[in-house]
Amino acid sequence: MQITSQNVPGRDETDSLGTVNIPEQSLYGSNTVRALDNFPINDRVLGQEPCLVQSIAQIKMACALANIELGSIEETVGDALVQACQEMIDGRLNEHLVVPILEGSGGTSTNMNVNEVLANRALQLLGKKPGDYDFVHPNDHVNQGQSTNDVLPGAIKLASYALAQEAKSSIEMVESALERKTSEFSEVYRLGRTCLQDAQPMTLGQAFEGYHAVIDRAASRISDQSQRLLAIPLGGTAIGTGLGSAAGFQKAVFEHLCDISGLPVVPSQNRFDGMQNLDEFQRLSAELETATGAMAKIAKDFILLSSGPAGGLAEISLPSVQPGSSIMPGKVNPVIPMSVIQLAQIVHGNHCCIAMACQDGMLEINHYEHSVASRLFDSLHRISEIAKTFATRCIDGIEADESKSMDNLTKSFALATTLVPELGYSAVSTIVKESVKTNRAFLDVAVERKLIAHDEVLDIIKSSVRID
Repeated sequence: MQITSQNVPGRDETDSLGTVNIPEQSLYGSNTVRALDNFPINDRVLGQEPCLVQSIAQIKMACALANIELGSIEETVGDALVQACQEMIDGRLNEHLVVPILEGSGGTSTNMNVNEVLANRALQLLGKKPGDYDFVHPNDHVNQGQSTNDVLPGAIKLASYALAQEAKSSIEMVESALERKTSEFSEVYRLGRTCLQDAQPMTLGQAFEGYHAVIDRAASRISDQSQRLLAIPLGGTAIGTGLGSAAGFQKAVFEHLCDISGLPVVPSQNRFDGMQNLDEFQRLSAELETATGAMAKIAKDFILLSSGPAGGLAEISLPSVQPGSSIMPGKVNPVIPMSVIQLAQIVHGNHCCIAMACQDGMLEINHYEHSVASRLFDSLHRISEIAKTFATRCIDGIEADESKSMDNLTKSFALATTLVPELGYSAVSTIVKESVKTNRAFLDVAVERKLIAHDEVLDIIKSSVRID
């Protein structure tokens, strides 16, 4: 989608820096073409981020309606702009939104790409030609009462909020799948392990209970933090003072924006804070990093517990979703858990970038919101895709090998702790050392010493896993 200003047929457009050629049929203008020349970045472009497009267009529509209401623009022009905004919200103008998300202008190129497209589409709706800015101007009309510095942070917040809801829904699918397995495996007895060493008896359901709890908490924290993105600095214009907007603009624009978006959007509690600081993005990113880290920990457990089948633990089996080797016949790898671990690695890297971008803002604004947007959107998109796959193509299909689990349990010294109250720690340690030295199951030694009877083993196991 990269287009340069060189040797492209179309209309000429003159701005303060000179004349620029605009490709034929394109609704953007000189600012957009200059951005494409300046930032030939192979990255997602604005039109490929529909949530961001929708959020910007909703803000522009709210501003147009507020400006009509306040008499800042003519009603005929405003009505055309509102119609153009609706087309953009509906995704009908995406092909003209070509500036890379990672453009380096501090958001000006993105904002002007939108302003130019809306102005030129409004001109078409009024029967005029694109570029005839005497009638509808990208700055004087579309951008009336606004600045890149309050529009873009607000739009990125609203887009991040929307994407966070999608990511949260996918994470909740993981949470629900783990909850179902908690119930399904409630009577599958297994060997609990600490430091990868035999520890105590437990059920597989209890292990999944822990998995479920951390993912449930992660989804809740993402939900809580995403709500904070609904406070935006719109109305602050360039640095927070509101200079350049009409009296009453902020009140009017938020009333319209709430109606258009259907969200309880409110002004930043402190507009100067809202302009200077991007910490709410960093906090959301941190919650995403925590959530994907928790999923990665669970995925690693699945890899360990399903290892084998002959040379590993093999206490659970994962769904076979694809052949695992181009040379070893029959091998099946835990590819879905591995993709979840990869996700956590990527989100961690994205979070590091976001943290740096948030701290690198200077004075009245942060110029690096596009780094934040690019990396945060990437994390949110990937979580939405991979968490859903983790739930449906892995967790839902996990099966427990009850016989193997019980065998591993009874061959270990996991029941040794149950004898400590009666015999004392030192005496039981002696029995454990004997079982290890003679390569015999702890239970065999304990039964031989008449400390446990074979027919008591299951009752002892059940008693030991009970939570009072």
